[in-house]
Amino acid sequence: MMNKERLELLRAIQRYDFAIKDLHLYLDTHPDCARALEYFHKYNQLRADAYAEYAEKYGPITPEQVKSKTRWTWVNDPWPWERSDNF
Repeated sequence: MMNKERLELLRAIQRYDFAIKDLHLYLDTHPDCARALEYFHKYNQLRADAYAEYAEKYGPITPEQVKSKTRWTWVNDPWPWERSDNF
């Protein structure tokens, strides 16, 4: 079973992804809203930090996070959404 910290980090990433998408849609129709743009950048940074923390602790959550120069390590483990104990 997935540990609590890992699950909480995955859920935080989901929240940040949702907030970014929602702000993206809002900014498409309100491009001059400085407050929304500020939130967009804030959640982009929170998301980047959470993705980096997840990759450091549990392995890459996206293919772009693979660090190896000698082997495509993305295929070493099941992808995050394939793990039966994710949720």
